[in-house]
Amino acid sequence: MVLWLAPTLGNYIRPTLVMVNLLLVNPLTNITMMAVWAGAGFVGGVMAGTKKGAFVVGFMTWLSCIGALLFCVYLIFTGGVSFTLLGEALMTGPPAGTSLADLLGIPLLQDLLSQFVSILSGGGLSPDIVAIVTPFIIWLIVPVIVVIVAGIVGAIVRPKEEF
Repeated sequence: MVLWLAPTLGNYIRPTLVMVNLLLVNPLTNITMMAVWAGAGFVGGVMAGTKKGAFVVGFMTWLSCIGALLFCVYLIFTGGVSFTLLGEALMTGPPAGTSLADLLGIPLLQDLLSQFVSILSGGGLSPDIVAIVTPFIIWLIVPVIVVIVAGIVGAIVRPKEEF
């Protein structure tokens, strides 16, 4: 995706897509994202040394990731996005050597497609708005919980030293 969109959107597309994947890929179904969030929380908890400090460090880590994503999106749009060039890039298709299977292998797209199929298989002509919004809420809340719990574990492993 980066090779496909970088000529149109600029250099900040790579960190933007990394942050989108970090924040929206479900850690319950992707062990890599679970390890990333748990590792960050554990290291933060070890450095904090207290359970309260680990909670704050974990929550601020998650908020910092959202801030970095927003900053990258801001830099993309202030760099001058040409929507006509972006439309042309999307219409020409992915770059040579990239297949549809490569694009569908992206963890975020896999999660989105599985949720889309489950919503469509639910029946009815109008999908339930709660069924659409719930997975996104879960994808946003689970990393916060993982990083905070791992931070508390890190604080328990190495408690703050008293002088």
